[in-house]
Formats: sequence, structure tokens, C-alpha cells
Amino acid sequence: MSIFRWKKVVDEREEMEMMRVEHYMFWFAFWALLVSIFVQLLAMRASFLQVAGEWIVFMLMAVGTVIGELKGGHFDYISRPGIRSYLKYSAVAAVASMGVVLIRGIEGGYYQKPLDAVLSLLISGIFTAGLTFLCLAAAGAFVKRRRRKLEKEFEEEDED
Repeated sequence: MSIFRWKKVVDEREEMEMMRVEHYMFWFAFWALLVSIFVQLLAMRASFLQVAGEWIVFMLMAVGTVIGELKGGHFDYISRPGIRSYLKYSAVAAVASMGVVLIRGIEGGYYQKPLDAVLSLLISGIFTAGLTFLCLAAAGAFVKRRRRKLEKEFEEEDED
């Protein structure tokens, strides 16, 4: 039951066009918010408390999107669940993580020797890649199972 009961005044074509605009603007806001958080943390040296509100909004958007997409049996626009996709996205996450660790380490003066930087980059990269791979593999398995369930439901509806 809806709190507000408004009658739609747009036809299906207009609704699809509006949804396309909303889709692009959502993803623009999502990535702009992430970039804003990183710029504030890395370039402006803000504390996490200063970006906590933005981080909460970003995480609500991210978690809500993941839950909605998994519930619908969707994985990605440009790839299918599989080892190749998991490895590709894990590598991207690892490189991003290593970049943040490198910048923070240089700014903080944590690296006394080049080996210190290499070790911290390897540890963060391997940990991030492994964790990302596991999360993507779990999501991919869930999507595959959800798609089978949805296909079975559609087949049963067609038989009726």
C-alpha cells in the first residue's frame, strides 16, 4: 500500500525515457559521491568523521543497489557471472586499493624503505583481490540460483 496515491500522467514511452534519465543520474551521483569522498580523504586530508555522512549515503546506495539487483537475478550490464568477470573486477579493486594505500603511505611517511611500500601494497592488493573475488563468486552463485528459480516460476506461469 502506498502512502501517496498519485495517478500517473505519463505514457509508457515517457516513463521509459524518465527511467533512463534517472538511471544515468543515479550512476553519476554514485560515482561522483565516491570520487568526492576519496578527494576529501586523500587530497584534502579530511578525517573520516568529516565524510561520514557522505559515506553513509554512498553505502546505502551501494547496498540497496546490490540487494535489488541480486533479488532480480541480475549480475552486471556488461558481463555474466563467471571466473573471468570475478578476476577482472578483483584486479580493478586491488589496483584501486593499492593506489589508496600508496598515496596514504607516502603522505603519512610510513615507508622508510622501498620494501616497506612493496610489502604494504602486496598485502593490501592480495587481501582486496581475494575478498572481492569471494564476494563476487558468492553473488554470482546467488544470481545463477535466483535466475533458475525465476525461470522455473515463469515456466509454471506459462503452463497455467
